Amino acid sequence: MWIEPKELLISSPLWTHEKCSKYFVLQKRRGHGESGLSSLLVGTIDSVFDTKPAPYRILHRTPNSEVFYEVAIGLTRNEIHNDWEWLTQNLFEVLNDMESEDEVTNFTMCKIKSLHAQNNQNETGDTADFKVVQSNFRRYFKMPEEEHLVNYYKCTYVKNKIPRQGHLYISLNHICFYSYMLGQETKLVIRLSELEDISRSSNIIYLKTINGMQYNFTILFNSTEAYEFIELLNCMAMQQIIQDPESPIIDHDPLLVQRLNRKTSKKPILCLDLVARQKSEEYRTYFRLPQREIIDGTIKANLWTPYSKSYVGGSIYLSNNFFCFSSDVKDFVSVVIPLKVIKSVEKKDDDPHRSGNNIVIITSENVPFIFSYIADREVLLTKITDLLSRFHVPKNRERPKYDISWSKQAALINNHTTEFTPDMEEKQNEKLARWESHFRDYGRGISMFRTTAVINLIAEGIPDKLRQEIWLIFSGAIHEKEMNPGLYEDLVEKAACLKHSSVHDEIERDLRRSLPEHPAFQHDDGLGALKRVLQAYALRNPHVGYTQAMNIVTSVFLLFCDEENAFWMLATLCEVLLPDYYKDKVVGAQIDQGVLNELVKHYLPDLHTHLDRLGTIGMISLSWFLTIFLSVISYESSLHIIDCFFYDGAKVIFLIALQILDWNREQLLNCNDDGESMFVLTQFLEGIYNPDYHSPLANEKRKVKRTQTVQTLIHAAYTRFGEITLQRIQELRNKHRRLTIRKFDLDNEVTIVKFHMDNMYFNSEELRMLLRIIREEKQAYRKVHQQKQQIHVGESPILVQIAGDSPCRQKLALPEGNCSRAEAYSVDFDTYRVLFYELTPWRSCVTVDLAEKLFRLADKKSTGLLDFSQILNSLGLVCSSKYTEKLKLLYILHLPPLLSKAEIDHVRKPRIKTEENTEEAIEAEDFFGDDPSESIEALPSPTDNNFDENDYALITATQRLHSLAGMSNNTLMDLKKNPNLSLANSNNSSMAVNARTSTFYVDLSEDEHSTPPSQRIGGTAHSQNGASAPLNALQKQGRFESIDTFSDISDLGAAKVTPPQLNVETISNFSQISDLVMTTNAGHKRERTDSNTDSKSLGSLRYLVDQPDDANSPNKNIPNMKKANFQILWKSLIEILGEQDTDMLQSFENLIELGNSNMKKDSSLESFTQLNLGSGEEPDSNGNPTTPIEPPSTTKLFLDLEEELRQANAASMLKSNKRNSDSSNSCSDDDLWEISINQFIATVLAVTSIVKGFYVRTSIKEKIEKMQKNRRKCIISNY
Repeated sequence: MWIEPKELLISSPLWTHEKCSKYFVLQKRRGHGESGLSSLLVGTIDSVFDTKPAPYRILHRTPNSEVFYEVAIGLTRNEIHNDWEWLTQNLFEVLNDMESEDEVTNFTMCKIKSLHAQNNQNETGDTADFKVVQSNFRRYFKMPEEEHLVNYYKCTYVKNKIPRQGHLYISLNHICFYSYMLGQETKLVIRLSELEDISRSSNIIYLKTINGMQYNFTILFNSTEAYEFIELLNCMAMQQIIQDPESPIIDHDPLLVQRLNRKTSKKPILCLDLVARQKSEEYRTYFRLPQREIIDGTIKANLWTPYSKSYVGGSIYLSNNFFCFSSDVKDFVSVVIPLKVIKSVEKKDDDPHRSGNNIVIITSENVPFIFSYIADREVLLTKITDLLSRFHVPKNRERPKYDISWSKQAALINNHTTEFTPDMEEKQNEKLARWESHFRDYGRGISMFRTTAVINLIAEGIPDKLRQEIWLIFSGAIHEKEMNPGLYEDLVEKAACLKHSSVHDEIERDLRRSLPEHPAFQHDDGLGALKRVLQAYALRNPHVGYTQAMNIVTSVFLLFCDEENAFWMLATLCEVLLPDYYKDKVVGAQIDQGVLNELVKHYLPDLHTHLDRLGTIGMISLSWFLTIFLSVISYESSLHIIDCFFYDGAKVIFLIALQILDWNREQLLNCNDDGESMFVLTQFLEGIYNPDYHSPLANEKRKVKRTQTVQTLIHAAYTRFGEITLQRIQELRNKHRRLTIRKFDLDNEVTIVKFHMDNMYFNSEELRMLLRIIREEKQAYRKVHQQKQQIHVGESPILVQIAGDSPCRQKLALPEGNCSRAEAYSVDFDTYRVLFYELTPWRSCVTVDLAEKLFRLADKKSTGLLDFSQILNSLGLVCSSKYTEKLKLLYILHLPPLLSKAEIDHVRKPRIKTEENTEEAIEAEDFFGDDPSESIEALPSPTDNNFDENDYALITATQRLHSLAGMSNNTLMDLKKNPNLSLANSNNSSMAVNARTSTFYVDLSEDEHSTPPSQRIGGTAHSQNGASAPLNALQKQGRFESIDTFSDISDLGAAKVTPPQLNVETISNFSQISDLVMTTNAGHKRERTDSNTDSKSLGSLRYLVDQPDDANSPNKNIPNMKKANFQILWKSLIEILGEQDTDMLQSFENLIELGNSNMKKDSSLESFTQLNLGSGEEPDSNGNPTTPIEPPSTTKLFLDLEEELRQANAASMLKSNKRNSDSSNSCSDDDLWEISINQFIATVLAVTSIVKGFYVRTSIKEKIEKMQKNRRKCIISNY
């Protein structure tokens, strides 16, 4: 790549010349790509002295000059040679024609700078040196291109008491360390999401992971910056886990580059971007601005304050929609001016001090704001002008109209006026007068001067008439409302159209529990408004939906605000002021519970020790915080706390909680249990009163002893604990966010381990380690960055999904509610493959991908995911000492339904097909047939044994129908459709394979049975095939149609022979056959006579994974194995054991001989009409019922069809018999060779080496520890 020309005084001896010309030299770093002493020394020097140059470079130098200029660098030989080729073609001849060396150098420098600017105009803006470092980072630690490096630092890592000098790399999702000393590499990779504790002392950063590993990094320079980046990125990672636990990674969003479009520092651009993110977050929190606001810059200035007649020094902040000012003295004065209200911005040069650089901003209400001593007035004016030119006032968009009659409810306090005594009324008027005086001096509305005077007014209590206005301004809800005009109405009407919503049912149940003592919520107007607000917010934010306690705080909002304002107050509360509080598992409240616990430990250490022993803090904090004390303190008193909360944020609830505990310190220290301590606190909280309102209702069952006024409580809390800042609260939240998420994981582990304690494979410690490694693998960066679409194993089927997400998926927080705890530990095939090859002893098998076969076998529902029980059973059996069951499993995994087409083709001999394929009609009776790949190109039916039992008659009917029609058992298809793929070209194109649209039925969970077909993706396809009505019967059986796979019964290929007499419309409708079989099976179940048939479904094979010790295991239902498959099985057996001894060789020969003796003859076909037997009646010799009854219409249809087919084939009977005889003589012995599972097991159990090899139990504990160690060292195996 071309770089900005860099002057070099000497050409370092650490470089070697590869190409030279008159004015240019191409050099390579000495030892690069080589082994030996030079490579060892140069690598060590680069590591120690922090020199990480690119391995290739091009220098420019004139013959008479001693100065070199570095003009290009390359990470690869091809890259640098391309640059050299460009110089050869474009500069060499031009430079030779120039007269002076100065002219050559000047021309070259200008040209290289032009090339550098041209080639880097779309780049991120990082320097060439940093790009080299980022390339090395990805190469050292095998990181993908999507993982961006934030910054790197020279540091020392002590391992085994030996210091290692190297570099600490901080990327978006990882902390990595690399050292190269005298040929020894040290690598370390730590995910930011797995950090449990982060601390710093002087220049040492201490990290502790959830696995208990501790790391210390000593950074001599910029240790503070490195620590802050780690904290910031870890905070972002934790928030991402809460938002989406299935994708806990941070993506790169270069806000700084998009906003400034220029390089403002020599630091990496992503480093600047993260700093900008952090500053933007602080900016939004301080001024209570919408989450979309991104700080665009700051500039020093003074603000004229008319109330004090003086200038106040501070800083101006600019963002997309706001102009803000904050004083240097914290909270002394601040101003928020929305850009939409700015009418003009002018220079003010009439000041006596001409150097003041004054400007005047006039708002739409003609209020002037004067700023002076602006550091760069011209830049500020240009920026404001640019922002104003791009600003667009949000407009009320046209929205769909719904036939719903409703009207917005005004503040309920207007209709249900609070009764005041004359003294109370006078206090209210005095408060109102003080606020009016404050508005005259400091301004009113969003752009008022916000000073310390306003907090004193708020602490005294806001008058009822002003609460709506003050709450909206200081909470920031007014900004969201103005940016989304008309949204609330649209949400209300959409929510009213939703039917059968579980969220709406929850809201309905809680409506009358919301301030039931207040008369406003004893009438339909209050309850209706509350219902609409809660339903609208649940629709706006489905990640939160509705949680108990939201109804209580919303009720208070509705008392003083109109309906729409109450909605935006609720939105601001849930999304900004108390983030994650009302999500699944109330994560935010539990995080703040940890924060309160640490604050009590700091300020009240003796009380903390006592309450921690009693467990009281964990009991009180949730009820206090979720409702902002409304559930424990009287409504009239809680109003003052809410007033302060909207001004000062979440820190208020901590101040109040600490003060309450401090006042009750002595009584709590004397308590002996949690119940006694809770009684003390409850009595005190009930006694808090507000003298500005009436006391709680007089008809209560017991009298309440007054304790303190709420005004005294607030004043004492600010006085005693006012030093606690929002920044301190945020730091503690970051810490306890890690601990809380870790606690959730541990709770899940305990629950799942307890549930699976009775498993026959692993103990509790191994279960916990297995859960942890599953969680780590699922959160691995390489895993999360894969495509989110379902990953299919071979050609496994795609279930037709229900439109919309399930209730479990609508909650993107931690797994809870309707979702199983174990759902967080379900894995897809890629993760399962890693676990299989890392933990089991069968990883040495390379001929067959046993992980894929076992995954297919365990995936009963063909969902592409295995739950923890399935993982436990499948991996546990392979790692156990149950040698007989393991041998049975190995046998099953090599049966054709589980083998992929490529593996069968690898060992199958080419077959010569006769012209009319009469062989296939005969061999269709055999389950595997001569060409098993036709039935195994897709995953066999994933249903259980019930499918085999209930549909055996259907399978037999289909076989008979195939035989009569002259078709192979593998060729039945929906004859109403055109064949998608003929047998001749079945192997030619993967696209052709993917184009198949065949059908089979899989079991559905109970909650999916009631879903109509129209709500499922692809549901309309059934009506097009004329099978929508019969599909309902199948749905009642708990089955559903799957696409993109071969069926067990239909559409296994393309039709080979379709006799002209065949009525294709008659047999094409699969549902008719299904109806016939359901009718037939209703009377009785037919006992199986062909063990090969039922293995079309894997249900009869899965018993070994689920119940390996079942004495009644249906070995008779496991099909026999062909020779080609047996040869693969034996090869896999040798690879698992490592070698083949004499006894194994003899067993192999014995099994070959047994297969030769098992040559089986063709079996005769029974009459197809036996399907229509009456209740327990036996057929006559022709297969017809003995009692003359009128057959059902569907059965009669098949009887007529059978007769039609018999007549069609009668004319060619002799010719067919002759050809069949010739064909049977030409069949190879391999096609008829087979052994049973009993023969295989009995033979191999006689071999000592096989029994010993399969008897050894594999300890997954050691395997998991080794796996985790390799992950930390960045050793990744290829599977």
